Amino acid sequence: MRAAGRRRVARGRPGRAAPLRCRKEFNKQVNKIRYVIEQAIANFKTWRIMHTDYCRPLTTFTATISTVIALHFYAAAE
Repeated sequence: MRAAGRRRVARGRPGRAAPLRCRKEFNKQVNKIRYVIEQAIANFKTWRIMHTDYCRPLTTFTATISTVIALHFYAAAE
């Protein structure tokens, strides 16, 4: 049993050095790209047209998606 009031001190993982400056810069650049992609996906998920069943021939699916994206950017530009 441990004595009352005593806690363990959390330490970093043994054998790990602090990240190098170039590694930190690399992670910063990756995170910037990841942020933009995650925001685009979140925006895409809010589109109501994507929540409905697609009742047209599957061959027209890519044209429909392209049209929806074009209309979205057209509306955002105004």
